[in-house]
Amino acid sequence: MITVRRAEVGDVEAIRQIGLTTWPVAYAGLVADGFITDGLAQWWSPEAVERGIRNGITLVAADGDQLVGIVGLGREGGFWVMWKLYVLPDHQRNGVGKALLDAAVKALPEGTTELLLDVLVGSEQAIGFYRANGFGEAPKTPDRDLGVELMWMRLDLQTT
Repeated sequence: MITVRRAEVGDVEAIRQIGLTTWPVAYAGLVADGFITDGLAQWWSPEAVERGIRNGITLVAADGDQLVGIVGLGREGGFWVMWKLYVLPDHQRNGVGKALLDAAVKALPEGTTELLLDVLVGSEQAIGFYRANGFGEAPKTPDRDLGVELMWMRLDLQTT
């Protein structure tokens, strides 16, 4: 049975392992190897993971004692942004991602009207998941140019 809970600092290494396992699979063939290497170093370092736990909202999904997924949320330019939603490959398509997303929405402060995320344009599996769960085009976004490789998506929390 999958349970979702708030991450603790003691979860840093298990969360890192989720990132180190999922990133190369999620982005294989979509980006240059250097993007994966740099991203793992920057966003999945012990310091980055701990910072997300301390300063944002980080939730983990557990199957028994094993952490199998993670979602991380934070603020950017007045918006709530979902920075990470990753599930170990052998636990995907079993409701773990949906459980994490639902828990993330519930963890947002009361009165939050939308949740944004940025996603790799070529990541059809991720985009399909987000669309199936209510995300669409983001009319207003943080003032950060994503270039042509990434796009913003938005979940309207006033209608969900």
